[in-house]
Amino acid sequence: MGTFVLALHSHLPYARGAGRWPHGEEWIHEAMLGTYLPLLALFHDLREAAVPYRIVVGLTPVLIEQLADRDVDARFIEYADDQIRRAESDVRRFMDQSDQERAALADFYLSSYGRLRRAYVERFRRDLVGAFADLARSGHLEILTSAATHGYLPLLDRASVEAQLRVGRRSTRRLLRLEPTGIWLPECAYAPGLERVLAENGITHFFTDAALLPGHARPAGERAHRRGQSELRRWPPHEERAAAAIVPGDTDVDVMRPYYVADSDVIAIARHDKVSGQVWSAVMGYPGDPSYREFHRKDDQTGLRYWRVTDVQTGLGDKQRYVPGSAAERARDHASHFVSVVRGALAAANTNGSDPLLAVTFDSELFGHWWFEGVDWLGFVLREMAQGGPRVATAAEYLDRDPPRQRIALQEGSWGKGNDHSTWLNDGTRWMWDELGRLAREIEDLRASPPRDNALRERAAHQAARELLLAQSSDWPFLVTTGQAADYAIERFRVHAQRLRRAIAIARGGEETDDVELRSMERADNPFPDASLLDFESAVPQVAQGSRGA
Repeated sequence: MGTFVLALHSHLPYARGAGRWPHGEEWIHEAMLGTYLPLLALFHDLREAAVPYRIVVGLTPVLIEQLADRDVDARFIEYADDQIRRAESDVRRFMDQSDQERAALADFYLSSYGRLRRAYVERFRRDLVGAFADLARSGHLEILTSAATHGYLPLLDRASVEAQLRVGRRSTRRLLRLEPTGIWLPECAYAPGLERVLAENGITHFFTDAALLPGHARPAGERAHRRGQSELRRWPPHEERAAAAIVPGDTDVDVMRPYYVADSDVIAIARHDKVSGQVWSAVMGYPGDPSYREFHRKDDQTGLRYWRVTDVQTGLGDKQRYVPGSAAERARDHASHFVSVVRGALAAANTNGSDPLLAVTFDSELFGHWWFEGVDWLGFVLREMAQGGPRVATAAEYLDRDPPRQRIALQEGSWGKGNDHSTWLNDGTRWMWDELGRLAREIEDLRASPPRDNALRERAAHQAARELLLAQSSDWPFLVTTGQAADYAIERFRVHAQRLRRAIAIARGGEETDDVELRSMERADNPFPDASLLDFESAVPQVAQGSRGA
């Protein structure tokens, strides 16, 4: 019946200690309580029930650095306790108002929050990273690494791409104690030449958007955003292998087959856009069902959610009461429908003697946080497939059993709007990329003449490397473009740039009197303790950055 691979991409921007509600570290707390804890509880429950499931989970290095942080851990307990108090308050308030239905729903939240807090403390011993690693060791999870801070690789200089990959993979090894071979490319962003750098850093496979496959249609207007946008296109030229070995670019390749990328041994797996659309589609996706919980309306006193979607045309003020039992039934129905869609697509696949592969990819934070019932839906899907197929596998398992037979030249792009780079590079964010180019050159100058035999200055050089990685996060231009938290993102970007330049100044001529300031920066931005200037050493001569004008 073919093979089904489901991949979840887990990522949050670096927000440790950088503000609370509505933007900042509370993003991490919300995701821990709403997504990561429920998912881990599901995965561990399935394993204990001997359900033969397999799943791929991408954990970005900057995310696991924060999940493993002692300060984040302590403040998460405070956050969970506060949510429990809010639910307790609502139970009393609604009972006083003789609103039995809403009191029961508040009690539902109270029970759920209490159960998740106990799981965090007792079952997982306040170690979510270790809980993921345990599932990887038992073979139920394949964990993907990523660029250190989710940097948008096609728009970075070569040395920074090297540093993002080196530091990111090292962080995954250190915190999870496993050797990652697969990667989640930030924003699924690819440009020709990237596969070579991945191979040099021990990466064997990645997921991509189907629109980047040769011959696949891309949204109208895509061409207008591509000219001159990729730094990878200006990397030093390399000798091309025989073009006859690569599937012609005008050929519509099969989305249900993996392919070697260009002349490398790195493999691309495309997500099945139509099947993924059963969840992702803004019009037809399951999360928009009337029975599911409405994310955008909160109680004006406690912030808890007591309403259901009702109808997408219905204003927030007119939403109807949420009924968990009805929502749970819809999740079961939607899981059965999804499994039937997967089975139908695999049955119709043109195998040509190979085992068809149907891969779907989603953001982890969709499940539980944005789509409250999504974790239950996922559990139903995995159980139903375990009973009647198709075979469920990790990407690494499938590729070991049935490696690719052809090569393709992927198109440049991402899984953003238009499948190009414009969500991250546009008139509103171009100044960020110009600044990142200047910062990269300043780091390169420092790397060419690093501090020696001075502990303070060497520490400052390490901090400068960390600050550049943090400034390169794709989250900052994304938040500016979408307007979700533009002012916050601009401030965060500028703070990292300022700290980077101050760290460089201390690295060049700092005295003991600068120790207090340096310690403050080290406490504020502490991920990747082993990051250094050496990580920015490129395997090839550097090419000066030029204009990215489109």
